[in-house]
Amino acid sequence: MTKTNPFKFGSIVSGEFFYNREEELLRIVQTLAGGNNITLYAPRRYGKSSLVKKALKELHNQGFNTIYLDFMSIYSRETFISNYANEIANSQNDHLENTVKKIAKFISGIIPSVSFDSAGIPAFSLSWIEGKDKEQTLTDIINLPEKLAPKHEKWIIAFDEFQEVSKLNGDNFEKLLRSCVQKHENVSYLFLGSKTHLLQDMFNNKNRAFYNAAMVMGLDKIDQSKSVDYLKSRFAASDINIDNNNADYLLSTVDNIPYYIQFIAHEIWQSLILTDRNTLIKDDIDKAVENVLKLKSDYYWELTNRQTAYRKKILSALSHNVKELFSKQTSTKYNLGAVSTTQKALEVFIEDGIIERSSGKYEFSDPIYKLFVNKFL
Repeated sequence: MTKTNPFKFGSIVSGEFFYNREEELLRIVQTLAGGNNITLYAPRRYGKSSLVKKALKELHNQGFNTIYLDFMSIYSRETFISNYANEIANSQNDHLENTVKKIAKFISGIIPSVSFDSAGIPAFSLSWIEGKDKEQTLTDIINLPEKLAPKHEKWIIAFDEFQEVSKLNGDNFEKLLRSCVQKHENVSYLFLGSKTHLLQDMFNNKNRAFYNAAMVMGLDKIDQSKSVDYLKSRFAASDINIDNNNADYLLSTVDNIPYYIQFIAHEIWQSLILTDRNTLIKDDIDKAVENVLKLKSDYYWELTNRQTAYRKKILSALSHNVKELFSKQTSTKYNLGAVSTTQKALEVFIEDGIIERSSGKYEFSDPIYKLFVNKFL
């Protein structure tokens, strides 16, 4: 019988692949179920989307209508209207024809309908009414969950990568969205995103539309002891032993980031399962990391070659764990210029998601890229 790899990465994880986060899950569920809004931020690959999907599943089981919309797929007001309407329609338990009739009562500017594919499977679709005010249509779509919800029926809406909303006509879209959602009594909102500096500014800056619109919550790395227990139990399911020292070494290598824990463990399992050994050693971890470096080397070189010579110096310094990036000693060692120039370069890295700033420290978002930079720059 073929064994299945017990580690999963690169997609939403659930069930046995999901671990820890009990406290965060409880807080999210209780906050939203209580009729309040919440903002969740963390760097990429911390498991935000998996956590949110699990929370939405629990809320759905409690009787809430739940919607998940990823703003990375939204590039215009029109795509927001289309994608959001589609998610709302597909979330309903009623027959699609009845759902279309209900939606049509509350939306101006578009005609919702049911279309059928070649296999005869129905799907929600909409067409635009020429000459109608799209601003009103946008307002109608934003208010649709509130309109569809009778007093005993509550909705939970999750907007992923919400910081991307600023690209949709800037402040005007934000202000319109806020003016609508703050009046909703039957809908709670979860705003989440990975560009932490942008999301924090949206909800903490008094000059922004969403200032104080939600409880703001950061997502930390998973407790190391929980990750050790997870690794040991998952490997044990395939009769592979990993001791605490090697588990700690694996976690420190990938900075205890959930995505990379799963990625490297997946590679280790893939190699070990083809051998007669059932005990994991440090060399297995190093080989797995080297394999991932090779797999991603083309992307890493492309990313590196897009940087200026000055930015490469800063990346090199960060990869060597310099404690004082702006010190004279660091400046001399890595041939850096004025502090202001370094700060501007760091702003570019943060905007591009290469570097995260946390508690005054600058860290690589991708620990494997850090190893790449350390090795080749």
